Amino acid sequence: MTLLLTPIKLPIQDWDRILQLGADSHTHELQDELNRAEQALAKFEARFGMSLANLEKEGLPTNASFETHDAYIEWQSWEIRRADLKKRLTTLHSLEVGHGG
Repeated sequence: MTLLLTPIKLPIQDWDRILQLGADSHTHELQDELNRAEQALAKFEARFGMSLANLEKEGLPTNASFETHDAYIEWQSWEIRRADLKKRLTTLHSLEVGHGG
């Protein structure tokens, strides 16, 4: 069975508003996720007493435990996630500016 949808005809201002509301909602979701990522990163920095960049310069101790290696990998994942979220938020903010938001 094929579902055929009738195109919705709305004034362009309504479509712009729908797009803006969606972008606003998505921006809030991404900002919340970015806040969680930054909280997780702050915990790693407190645990290790330095930034990930500094840890990568110094390297893990040769006698680092499995848990330390595991934490390091998780820390890297959070850093990658934060960078991705910042990039996506920058893109969404540019859309808002472009639409007068």
